[in-house]
Parts: sequence; structure tokens; C-alpha cells
Amino acid sequence: MGEWKTGSRKESAFRKVNLRRRKIFDTAVPLLLTIAACTDIWSSEVLFGANSTNSLLLNVVAHANLVTLALLGILICGLSLDEAGVIPRNIRYSLYWGLYLSASVCIPAIVFVVILHVSGLISLRIGALSAHRLATGTAVSLVLGGFCEELFYRGFVQGSLNRAVGYRISPVASGIIFGVSHLVNYINPLTGTNSLNAGAIIWVLLSCFVGVYFGFLRRKCGDVYCPALFHGSQDLTTSVMSMLGCSSNVSIVALSVGWAVFLSVTYRQFINSEV
Repeated sequence: MGEWKTGSRKESAFRKVNLRRRKIFDTAVPLLLTIAACTDIWSSEVLFGANSTNSLLLNVVAHANLVTLALLGILICGLSLDEAGVIPRNIRYSLYWGLYLSASVCIPAIVFVVILHVSGLISLRIGALSAHRLATGTAVSLVLGGFCEELFYRGFVQGSLNRAVGYRISPVASGIIFGVSHLVNYINPLTGTNSLNAGAIIWVLLSCFVGVYFGFLRRKCGDVYCPALFHGSQDLTTSVMSMLGCSSNVSIVALSVGWAVFLSVTYRQFINSEV
């Protein structure tokens, strides 16, 4: 009897050690592959030119590599497609709320900008919008900024962190990783670029905040499609405002108006809804 108890305790201790190692592994792999993704962007800037940060080619290459890293991470960590949020629990629910929440942020933001234009506070370049530019912007925003980034950060990273730190903490952890990775827009050790300033730090902190909410959408829906729509639509809105000639400060204020509506009204509706 005593030998059985001793063996049982040893087996329990062995399981705890293995569980601890597994949690470390499921935390380390997302961090390492995020660093790899940032390094890839830096390398792409060297390859395509230091001034091509916003070029379509660089965007496509960087996001294609991001998807590759996401799939590699899913494979290494042994995540199922369900754990990675690729297989939706309820696709109609995810798409409905993705569109509804997107509209709650983007429509007030655009209306705010139009009001500023009508009141004479800013001058918009309405003629700069064209069907071609809108179509290209929509595809880039929804596919690259939306789906590709969400597959990596909310699919692979958050899916792995669900195992490591639990479902309550993983949205916050993945959101912080998402936000901090935006430092690649301001720092590149391979080219010697360093444009980090107070504005850049504020933008990174805002990205962390936004990323956390992307994580909450992922946790509630159980897939990446709702946050992908929500993410991509805001990228599209920012792109449209840029085409119209809005400054970055005006765009931030406009999106803040949209987020005020989201946080005070529609996000509460979403949380109280049933999948």
C-alpha cells in the first residue's frame, strides 16, 4: 500500500513537471515566432528598400510570411484547427458581430470626419477616392491586415497562450504582444532606423489596447473571423481617411469617437449575446 502511494505521488509530481514544461513551451514558441515575424519585416525593408515600408509588395510578402509562421507555430505547438480559431463555432454569429461591431466604430468615425469637412475645420480631397483605390484598399485591409494578422496573433499566439496562461489572461497577453510588435514600424536595427518618439509610443500603447479587445472577440466567438473583420474594417477606414487627406491626428480622434460608441454600446451588446 505504501509503495502504491509513493508511486502515485511520483507520478503526480512527474505530471506537474511536464505540465509546467508544456506551459513554458506554449509561451516561448509564440514569443520566438513573433520575433521571427518582426525580423522578417526588417529584412524585407532591407531587400525592397528602406523607403518602401508602405509599399504593396512589402505588405504582401510580410503578411504571406506571417501566415507561414502562424501555420508553422500551429504545427509545432500541436494546436488543432479548432484551438487555433480556424474552424468557427458559429460562422453566422462571428460574421454578424464582426460586421456589426465594425460598423459601430467605422461609421461614426467617417461621419465625424465629414462633419469636420462640412464645418470647414478640415478640407477633404473627395476626388482622391476612386473605385480602384477603394477596391485595392478593401482587399489589402481585410485580407492582409485583417485575416493574416488575426490568424497569427489571435489564432496561433492566443491559441497557444490559452494552454499556457488560460482563457482569461490570453486575450490580454496576445494583445500586448500584438501592440509591442508594432515597434517594427519605428525601429529597424538592420537599416539603422529609429524614429521612436512620444507619438510612436502612444500608438504602440493604443495598439496594445485595441489588441486586447481583438482577443476578447476571439475568446467570445471562438474563431478569428470576427476579430479579422473588426481589425480589417478599421484598417480600411484609416486608409480611406488617409486617401481623403486626413492627418494622423484627425484619424486617431475620429476612430476614438467610433471606439467610444463601441465601448459604451455595441461591445456590451456583444458580451451579453449568446453564441
